[in-house]
Amino acid sequence: MIEKIRAWSNKYSVELMAAVFLLYSVYINRADNIYSYVKPWYVIDYSYGFGSRLLIGSILHLFCGEVVTDAAAYGFVVASLCLLCVAFALFAGYIYRGGGNQEVKKAVLFLIVFYLVSPASPEYLWTVENMGRLDTYLYLVTLLIAFVYFGIKNMYIRYLLFMILGVSAVFIHQVYFFLFFPFLLVVMLQDIWKSECNRRNMICAAVTALIISGVFLYMQLGSGIYYDYETLMVKLNEHSDLPIDGAPMKAEYFWTLKDHFYKNMVPEIPHHLKYGFMLVCMLVPVWGGYLWIWIHAINRSYKRQKTKYILMLCTNLAYLPVFVLMNDWGRWFAALFIVGFLDIMLLAGDGDDDICHALKTLGAAIIKNPIPFILVILYMSTFEKFEGLNFPEQVTDFYYTTYNIKEWLLHR
Repeated sequence: MIEKIRAWSNKYSVELMAAVFLLYSVYINRADNIYSYVKPWYVIDYSYGFGSRLLIGSILHLFCGEVVTDAAAYGFVVASLCLLCVAFALFAGYIYRGGGNQEVKKAVLFLIVFYLVSPASPEYLWTVENMGRLDTYLYLVTLLIAFVYFGIKNMYIRYLLFMILGVSAVFIHQVYFFLFFPFLLVVMLQDIWKSECNRRNMICAAVTALIISGVFLYMQLGSGIYYDYETLMVKLNEHSDLPIDGAPMKAEYFWTLKDHFYKNMVPEIPHHLKYGFMLVCMLVPVWGGYLWIWIHAINRSYKRQKTKYILMLCTNLAYLPVFVLMNDWGRWFAALFIVGFLDIMLLAGDGDDDICHALKTLGAAIIKNPIPFILVILYMSTFEKFEGLNFPEQVTDFYYTTYNIKEWLLHR
């Protein structure tokens, strides 16, 4: 019996370590309350209107009845975070075990550890500014899409589930279209190329993308709330003991896109550009490592495969609108790095030749000289996790410390 347990734990060691690490972090590091800005979306449901962000509140009302309590909403969030941790652990372990030779497995293990200590680790979803953010459910849906890709062989069922999950994500929050939808596009591109551009696969992928895009446009332009602002706030407070902040309701349902840009984004532009640039510089190991893998794969591939990789990289253009129009740059950076990690893991798990060759090269370098890679992991672990709006504290500390050193040198 002990031997069987030992053999099982060895086989699923990555899943166990990732799950224990993340679940323990939820246990001891989670914020004590749902972030005030997102509390209304645990109360509002489809009786208030029809649009994005109403699905989670509707689900809670199914469990809680007419009144959603603070305790029930918080418990729902914690349970969702635990489910996310388990889903990520299962995904990471599946990719690792399917990695083939030892060099690829070493590279995959390095990337998993590297990601888990990075500012975009799932831990960012239970910080003070992100506890209860709807991004939690978007991330969970994204992992479910990966499971569908690997687990469902029937093409029609697979694409039907892709469509259902994608539409559900837009119903949870329309920002899915910019943050996590690029991963689904990469999944469908991989499926198309794997089928050697089979017409049925291409049609299914196009229909899926068009339906999700259509739902997004409707949620963005044609949906709304039935009540005026004052009536909405009265009704929300009648259906919960959560302290409902009126600012998010006014911003999300009564402001125009122009209002968002001039009231939210424009005042933050100097701050975002300065610290955003510094963050990009300080996180070179993240985007630089991902980019090296892609460039290695592109250089090694033949013309048709190059097109696939270039199209996959172009999906990142979806992030431009939120960086230009909205000011929650912490969340945007987190999603960008998450999807970058998931893209590479998905291709590795699918046995993509050129990506696996890049990982094999990376793994051989890790085996030959592990010290630089350990130092990179230690460096990444010094950063706090991404918040909703703010950058990791280390970025501002680096700026002011450097500024003080400059002042000291100039005035010696």
